[in-house]
Amino acid sequence: MRKFYKIFYLQIIPIFILGFSIGVISIWPGIISGNSRKCFFNILKDGSDGSIKIGTALSINPNYLLKIKKNKNKYLKILLIGDSCFRRF
Repeated sequence: MRKFYKIFYLQIIPIFILGFSIGVISIWPGIISGNSRKCFFNILKDGSDGSIKIGTALSINPNYLLKIKKNKNKYLKILLIGDSCFRRF
């Protein structure tokens, strides 16, 4: 049983983390950029109280704003915000 845990911790978990990282970077290539992460966190911080500043609203593509407003699922809203920040270069 100890051999299983040793294999699990030394092989399976690092491969999973590497695969997850490569998957996220391939979907959102801009996640590596510092400016994109600032955009993402500024939008989340600014919109957390329910109101958004005009500067923040203008930084997002209008199509994404409409999609974000229509969704009621918070997870999908975060994905759309990520798309708007991380997919533009």
